[in-house]
Amino acid sequence: MIFDLLSLAGLSALAAVLAGLAARQLWRLGHGGSASEDASLTAPPLPSYRPLTPAAFVSSNDQGAFGEALTSVMMAAKGWRPINGKPGTGPQGVDGVFVRMGEEGFQACLIETKTNSSAYAARQMSNAKLSDDLTQLYLTCGDPDLGAVYAHLYKALNAGDASVVKQLWRHHLARGVTETMALGADGSLGGPVTLAPSQIWMQALAASVSELDRGRRYWSGAYPA
Repeated sequence: MIFDLLSLAGLSALAAVLAGLAARQLWRLGHGGSASEDASLTAPPLPSYRPLTPAAFVSSNDQGAFGEALTSVMMAAKGWRPINGKPGTGPQGVDGVFVRMGEEGFQACLIETKTNSSAYAARQMSNAKLSDDLTQLYLTCGDPDLGAVYAHLYKALNAGDASVVKQLWRHHLARGVTETMALGADGSLGGPVTLAPSQIWMQALAASVSELDRGRRYWSGAYPA
């Protein structure tokens, strides 16, 4: 019994000593390594931008889907509301349909997104093709309010109304830069190229995809580390 009490007392003393050592070590870590120092806590350097490459995606289709999601994030940050542009379950349709109420009233932007070096054909954003897409969206949406938006877009597009614009967006993932270009009625490039830094949005979206895609079905896990 006495031996047990002595052992218990010894263990208690040892625990107290270890706790004291741990407390002093933690204090040192929080104060630059010395109890006599009074160093202020400085912010660590931010990690540099790590470029995205095709290796980050399981397939080229997933890379394209990432690009379309990136367009939506960047447009939403500017106050645009994304609405569905795909009348079916496949990729056919409009990559991005965005609407908002601006200072001059209703505005819409129809966007074709290309990621890295994927090819663009003018017919993808011709008024004729977009009119067919909007017709299918109107017929299949099943929402009267949304249907009214599609009907308005159809009429405004074919009337040449300035409230509806068309653009091509190309995301250069490795450079962290996005190009935007205006498009003409036949889908041809119709204006100067505008460059915008997009690496912060790429990083945010990449982190979100990595978190959601735990099974690595779409995202290879190459980024972020």
